[in-house]
Amino acid sequence: MNTSAHSVTNAVSKIADTLTIKGATSKTNWPLLLLIFIMPLRNIQLQYIPNLGGGLNIVNLLFLLAFSHAFMNGKPLKVKPSINGFLVFYVFSSILALFMGYQFLGDDSNGLWKSMKDQLIPIFLVFIIQKSAVDDIQWRRILMATLFSLPYCFKVVYTQYRSVSSWHYSDDLRIAGTFSDLGANEMGAFSVTLALISLGLLISCWHIKKWRYIFVVCLSCSSLCVIYSYSRGGYVAFILGVMVILSKYKSIKKLIVPIILVCIIISVSLPSSVTERFSSIDAEEGERDASADSRFVFWAVALEKWTTRPILGFGYHTVRDKRINPHEMDTHNYFVKAIVERGVVGFVILLILLRMCWNLTKRNLYGQGNDPMHNGLILGLSGAIFALILGNMFGDRFSHYPISTCFWTFVALVSVIESRRLEEEQPKDFSS
Repeated sequence: MNTSAHSVTNAVSKIADTLTIKGATSKTNWPLLLLIFIMPLRNIQLQYIPNLGGGLNIVNLLFLLAFSHAFMNGKPLKVKPSINGFLVFYVFSSILALFMGYQFLGDDSNGLWKSMKDQLIPIFLVFIIQKSAVDDIQWRRILMATLFSLPYCFKVVYTQYRSVSSWHYSDDLRIAGTFSDLGANEMGAFSVTLALISLGLLISCWHIKKWRYIFVVCLSCSSLCVIYSYSRGGYVAFILGVMVILSKYKSIKKLIVPIILVCIIISVSLPSSVTERFSSIDAEEGERDASADSRFVFWAVALEKWTTRPILGFGYHTVRDKRINPHEMDTHNYFVKAIVERGVVGFVILLILLRMCWNLTKRNLYGQGNDPMHNGLILGLSGAIFALILGNMFGDRFSHYPISTCFWTFVALVSVIESRRLEEEQPKDFSS
């Protein structure tokens, strides 16, 4: 354990050195970096940081400071990213769903606006990041802030796992890690996104010794968190994301031998409880557990109710209402949840937004002038988008801001890459 702790300390030290690298041409938005870092550490937020009341907690406070810093010291991108307009449409559709939720829920709508406010924080962070990542050093600091928490997240997960570990799978193994107020599935979804981003960065930056070691640590920590989440949706989403990354990598032949070795090592080293959990994914109808069976029931109930209000839906946070679902449970499928709460209009806007995220990666992968880290992030995000889509078919990976913040941070950073590329491609005016 001492050797393991020493390795984690060294990894943290290296990442910290990266965050404090000198040479930036603008003021660093430190509240933004701290917000991105602390967002997945729900255990620290809830146990050690006092709530100021009135819906104002450490997340809201850091968001306001980050916004103020970006407004006063940030610089707008010279070429507006095309995804921004669709993000605005999504915000307006969310506000419409909020009003409809108030109308439907009536007296049961207490705290609805606070929940919506938190859900939209990651979307607004896209605009803050675009103003704050004014040079490549600031861009890298923001990227590393998303990865900086991974060693600690793994430490918490591993500590919890050791306290409940068993040879065969049981629900006691469903640990939440740092996501103490959410659950194992949410912890797994966050880890899947970070693991795929780390994989993309590792592949692209393998030839750079300093970055190679950092991304190996990040990939190891995040992948182990995925394994110990015992999330079947997380397992499938991660595999799909890896397949997308490998299909997009232009030098796939170089990875054939490492892939075979990794597969062999994983197959012989995984705990039996993990393989048992994974094997239950393709269980026949009579062999499925109660959790899997209940999802089909909730989907059918929700979709049947949606047909009574197909255009605009019932409104935000209504899917658990007993008038829609007598079981008063979530749908465990964000797309079903979205179409019931937001109707066809909001559902289509969501699909278009996801499509725009995918187009963003397609346009900029291996772009002229991209450095390896840019390509690595875009490569990882390509897999993360598909993993997010698949993950949302098994649960809600979009509403919980501790999970979605990292995803929208990566989208923002790629939009900055695109803006810079388009700016360089603009014809120069030599008339002056």
